[in-house]
Amino acid sequence: MNLNNAEIAVTTQHLIDIKNYRDYWLHMSDYSDMGEFLCACSDLFPGEEEPQYRYSKWENIPDILVSREWLCPNFFEIRDALERLEEEETEFFMAWSRNYGYDISTDDPHMIVSHYHDLYGDAVAEKEEDTADLAEDTLIYTGISSSYCDMLPFHYEIFDDNYN
Repeated sequence: MNLNNAEIAVTTQHLIDIKNYRDYWLHMSDYSDMGEFLCACSDLFPGEEEPQYRYSKWENIPDILVSREWLCPNFFEIRDALERLEEEETEFFMAWSRNYGYDISTDDPHMIVSHYHDLYGDAVAEKEEDTADLAEDTLIYTGISSSYCDMLPFHYEIFDDNYN
C-alpha cells in the first residue's frame, strides 16, 4: 500500500439526490494537505455553496481511512508518516498498529511510526542465500549437544520391521 498512489472519486450529496450523478477522480499525491484537497473539490462543484462530499470509489486507500461519507482528516499526515517506511513494511506496520491498539486515523501517525522504528529499526528482512547442497543422509543435527554425527544405521535399527 502506497498512499502516494491513492485515488478517490468525489461527488456531492446534492448531485446524488437530483440523480445527476457524476464523480471526479482525484489523485491524492497532487495535494499536500486537507485544505488544498477540499479547495480542489469545491472547484469541481462551483454551483454548490456548502457541498456534502461523497466518495463513491477509491483505490490504494485502506478502508479505515475512508468511507462513502468520510475521508480521514489526518490522511495527508498519515501519508507523510508512512513515507518513512519501506513499501514492503507498510502492510506489516498497519497490522502491528491494530494489534497494539493504535488507531492510525486518530492517533499521531508520526509518533506511531517513530515507535515502530524504535522497536524494529529500519532493517528489512532479506532472504538468506542458498547454502551449499548437502546429501540428505550425511549429517544429522543432534540438537542438545550442538554437534553433528553420522547416525543413519542407528535409526534403522530402532525402527526395524520387527520392533515390538
